[in-house]
Formats: sequence, C-alpha cells, structure tokens
Amino acid sequence: MNIIAHRGASTYAPENTLAAFQKALDQGADGIELDVRLTKDNVPVICHDATVNRTSNGKGFIHNMTLNQLKKLDFGSTFSKKFKGETIPTLDETLSLIGDKPITIHIELKNGPVIPKDLERKVLDLVYRHGVEHKVVYSSFDHVSLQRLTNIDPNAKIGLLFHINLINLFDYIQNTGLHIYSIHPNHFYVTEEMIDEAHERNIEVNIYTVNNRDQAKIYQGLGIDGLITNDPLILK
Repeated sequence: MNIIAHRGASTYAPENTLAAFQKALDQGADGIELDVRLTKDNVPVICHDATVNRTSNGKGFIHNMTLNQLKKLDFGSTFSKKFKGETIPTLDETLSLIGDKPITIHIELKNGPVIPKDLERKVLDLVYRHGVEHKVVYSSFDHVSLQRLTNIDPNAKIGLLFHINLINLFDYIQNTGLHIYSIHPNHFYVTEEMIDEAHERNIEVNIYTVNNRDQAKIYQGLGIDGLITNDPLILK
C-alpha cells in the first residue's frame, strides 16, 4: 500500500507549500497529492481553496489575483509562526522540487467558482517540460475537466475522484469513455467488493483522507493500493 501525502505532509507543515512537500519527501512518502488552480494571469499555482482566506494572511479569489499579488501573501503563519513567509508555490516550482524524486505525483485539477479554459493545457505543458509525465496521476471532482485533459493527452493517467456513493460505479466509469487508471473514493464508501471489482478491471484504488492509524490498517487489510493521508508517518 502506497502512502500518499495529502497536500504534502500537512500534519507537519502548511498544506500545499514547498515546506509540506519537502517534509513528505523527508518522511518517505510514496506519493504527493497537490491541488492546482490558475491565477488571473494564467499561472498554475498550488492551493486547495478557491480563495486564499483560510491558508494565508490575505483575502480574495485566486482567479482574481495575479501571481505577483499572491506571492506577497504569507501562507505559513496561519499554520505556525515558524513557517512565517512561506509563499504560495507555482506548479513549476513544485515540480522543480519533487519532479526528480522517486514518487508518484497526484495532481488534482481544481475548478470553481469559475471554469478556466486553459487549466488542463497549462498543467500538461509544465508536466512535460519537467519530463515527469510518466509519474503523474491527474484527478478531479470535475470529470469534464479530466475529459478535456484526456482529449489533449490520451496517454495521461486519470484518477477518478468522487465524494458521493455512486450507484453502479463501474457502469458510470465505462460510460465516461475515459481510460481510468485509478479511482479515488472517500474512504467512507470504499468496500471490499469495490476494491475487488476495480482490481479485476486493472484499476487502482486510492482512498482519501485517512489520518487514523487503526483505520489505515483496516484499509490496508482490504487491499487498497494507496492511502491519501495528512500524515505520511501514519503506519510508522
């Protein structure tokens, strides 16, 4: 079972920052999950929320701010004073840090409240520029975004992310017309039957977000492929 650091090692450092990604590497994570959005000037940056309100000392929507404006904000102090001055990372900076490391990179494409036209292409361009396309899995709750990405790059590894308990999940997967590499269900909904059927179809199962050691051991026993967690040391 692979340990995938959710927004980096976000138990130990501010989520979705270079500090959190470095901590995940130091702690031996098998993969790193991160969230990508586009700035007003169309630069892919790493942030989960549509706004900077929760994770920085600023306020506003990312899609209304330029990279220069975002870089002036502090994304570390809300977590701990020792991370004061931590800035929002670009995808380019992030891939420079983690791209040559022996890990899987899980890039979640974030949309809303606007649907940017160029997010998928901008992300793919950077992934190929860094030569890490073989180790990236793309996921999103916006499955149309994954379709757009696949139309640009049919070889992209697609992770179908969902937070609802779908009826006839695998019928839905087949009807998407996408070649699904992995499914990423909320851990509440994963069952042994779901895991077995996914594996019969050569689909990996990566569940989110588990931060309890006992739960992690149960899911490990069920045979999941990846555990998305804030704590890469959860089983150590």
